[in-house]
Amino acid sequence: MKLSFRDSIIALMAVVIAVLSWALIYVARDELRLHGEEYEEEIETESSATVEDGRAIVRVDEQSQAASGIRVSSLRAAQNEISVQVYGSVIDVRSLLELRGRYLAAKGEQRAMRASAEAIKVEYRRAKTLYQDDRNISEQALRSVESRYFVAQARLLAAEEAVAVLSDSLRTSWGTVVGGWAMASDSAPLQDLLGRRSVLVRLVFPHELPRSSARPGIVIAPVSTGGDQVEARFISASPQGSSVLPGNTYFYLAEGSDLRAGTRVVASATTGGDLREGIIIPREAVVWHAGKAWVYFAKDVTTFARYEISTSSELFEGWFHSGSLQPGDNVVVSGAQLLLSEELKFQIRNENED
Repeated sequence: MKLSFRDSIIALMAVVIAVLSWALIYVARDELRLHGEEYEEEIETESSATVEDGRAIVRVDEQSQAASGIRVSSLRAAQNEISVQVYGSVIDVRSLLELRGRYLAAKGEQRAMRASAEAIKVEYRRAKTLYQDDRNISEQALRSVESRYFVAQARLLAAEEAVAVLSDSLRTSWGTVVGGWAMASDSAPLQDLLGRRSVLVRLVFPHELPRSSARPGIVIAPVSTGGDQVEARFISASPQGSSVLPGNTYFYLAEGSDLRAGTRVVASATTGGDLREGIIIPREAVVWHAGKAWVYFAKDVTTFARYEISTSSELFEGWFHSGSLQPGDNVVVSGAQLLLSEELKFQIRNENED
């Protein structure tokens, strides 16, 4: 049977399509895993991370450490009182400023009323002297001056009472020290608050802690973010308690802080008990993972083990820790995040293999 021209063209196209399909499959054989065993052998590498005795281990040779900037430092011994965490918040001082404005306005009114009363007092004494000196002015003129004098005295008394009420309100709401800042015409601490060079913090100490726990200096940090630590100094007891936490409240002033009003903060307060022996963990040694704080302990020059540390006792230079690590132990103070990344990559590879 003789094929028509049209049938010949269709047959030729079918052959071309078949050839191209075979060529595509051949070229893409790696992607289609036709040589899977060879492919796995090509990407398989030896990991520098492992797990020994239930603890994460990362091994890095000395040359790689130098190239990656990994450095270690020895832990130093320290003593610390038993401490508890106390919480508080950065205070919005707008109500303090509003009271201050009303107080200063009342003081201005008081000064004006006093000046007016003094002027009328002089006028009243002069009129009284003239009246007593052979009736040199009429009794009606004297009574008119006397009436204005009594009105001025009443207004002065009202202005003084308004100042006293606002003064009492500042003290009962903010305490003698902070209230005193608001009542002063030129208060340096208040100007620092206005200029955002410092913030006012109210901390709540549990009732069982002695008053001495509210020591002159303390370190605070945001509760949720684990952000930078800020040193704060004790100001005074706060006359108002917390609606959220039970305990005694105290004002602290944190200078040079970027904390915003309303930010919840945490600090460590001592209980006044015996001293504990331990070490200080430098801030630069700590890495955060799974909501916990860790350091890498140098078991030898190339082997690093990850240890969890306690962050309940916070000092300005780091954290006080007792237990798993000892004075003189070496921990990574530069490059700890690189070790954690290498460890996490090892975990991901194991999960993929499973």
